[in-house]
Amino acid sequence: MVIVSAFSARTSAFIGMRLEFYIIARNTDTGLMSWIISDYETNTNSHDPKNEFCGYTADPAVFATTPYGELLVDVRGIRSNKEFSVTVDLKKGQMEELDETLWVEGNLSVEYGGKLKSETSTPFSLIFDPVLMKEAVNIPLENIEIKANSYLSTIIDYESPISAALFPYSQHFIIKQDLELNELSNESDLNFQLKNFLDRKAFKTMAGDDIKKPLYAGILFSSLFNLGLILFLLIKLLL
Repeated sequence: MVIVSAFSARTSAFIGMRLEFYIIARNTDTGLMSWIISDYETNTNSHDPKNEFCGYTADPAVFATTPYGELLVDVRGIRSNKEFSVTVDLKKGQMEELDETLWVEGNLSVEYGGKLKSETSTPFSLIFDPVLMKEAVNIPLENIEIKANSYLSTIIDYESPISAALFPYSQHFIIKQDLELNELSNESDLNFQLKNFLDRKAFKTMAGDDIKKPLYAGILFSSLFNLGLILFLLIKLLL
C-alpha cells in the first residue's frame, strides 16, 4: 500500500507545507504496521537521515483551499523535476471511522526508506492523541482529479486511487527524542506517553535570545580568533 499525504505543519524548527509519500509495510522485527517515508517535498526547511538538514525542495508548492470548496495541491520538485497536482471537491465527503491498525499502530513505527534512508537511521514513534486518528472525511473518488503524479510511478497507478481521506481539523504530534527503540508498541503505550506529556509544566518557549546568544558568541569567537591570528603574524614579521 502507498499513501500520499499533503499537509501544512508548524513545528519548533519550521513552518510550511509538506508532501510525503509512504510505503506501508509490516516491521519484521516488531510485527508493527509501519509507515516508510520514501519521498517528500517541502517549501521550508527539512531534515532526513540521508540529506540531514536541508532547505526547501519544491517550487511551486501550493496547498490551499478555494472559496468554492476545493482543495488544491500543486507541487514540483526542484531537483527531481517530479510533480504532483490534484484538485479535490470537498463538499460531498462525510466523516467515517479509520482503520486503527493503519492509522494508530502505523504511526508508532515510522521510518525513512529508499534514497532517504541511511545506515544509522532507526524507526521512530509519533506521540499523539488517538482521537485524532479515529475518523476523517471520506472523499468520493469521483470528486478527485489527479492531474499529474510522477512520484513512485514505477509501483503505483496514480490514475486509480483506492480511497481518499481529509482531516478537517488540526492535528498535533510530538517526536520525543529520548524514546527507546520500540518503546511504543500499542495504544496503551501511546496513551501513557501522551499523559506524561500533558502532565508536564513550565515548558520553555523559544525566544529571540535563544538565537541571538549563540550567534553573538560565534561572532565574538570569530573576532577573537582573527585578532589573535593578526597579532601572531605581526609578531612573526617584527621578529
